[in-house]
Amino acid sequence: MSPRRVPRLGALSLALLMCMAVVAPHAEASDKKASREREALRRVQQQLSQAQGDLAAAEQEKATLAADLEKAQASSKAEAGKVASLQHGLGTSKQQLTAVTSELAQVKETLATTAQQLVETRKTLAETTQTLQQTEAEKRNLETVKASNERDIASCERKNLALYGLGRSLMDRFEHKSCGEILAEKEPFSGLKKVETENLMEEYRDKLDEQKLVKAPGG
Repeated sequence: MSPRRVPRLGALSLALLMCMAVVAPHAEASDKKASREREALRRVQQQLSQAQGDLAAAEQEKATLAADLEKAQASSKAEAGKVASLQHGLGTSKQQLTAVTSELAQVKETLATTAQQLVETRKTLAETTQTLQQTEAEKRNLETVKASNERDIASCERKNLALYGLGRSLMDRFEHKSCGEILAEKEPFSGLKKVETENLMEEYRDKLDEQKLVKAPGG
């Protein structure tokens, strides 16, 4: 190797070292920058991925809320229908309540009238019961009088029959007596003729027949 090449190599080596000294900091700075950029890119990608996940969740929640809203609207319509039905039923119930109230007032009025009639009926029943008791008492008195009258009538019948028998017997005896016997016994008819005596006997016989008491059939 020639002496000229040695200084050149040294110069080249020195220049290379100087270049390396100059390039090394730039390369290190470039690596740090690239690392920061990669880290920033990674963070951006993470944020993007998270944003996409949040967006998907938001879309899912939106769909869920839309379904819930649709159900709520359907339920609201159903509830509105129920409310309308209840209002209609309430109107009908009010009409029925008015009718029932009117009927109740009529029933109360009828009940009051019936109660008054019942009071009057009880009063009439009490009067009728009292009258019936009086009638029963009068009936018992009449039955007592009837029994007494029947006993008196039976006694009169017996006496009448006895009197009738006695009268007939006397008339028979008087009829079969002669005028001489009558005059001998000083009869009150001694001054009468026989025809007059017979007429008188017939008259007394008729009177006795009229005085005979005949009991009515079934009496």
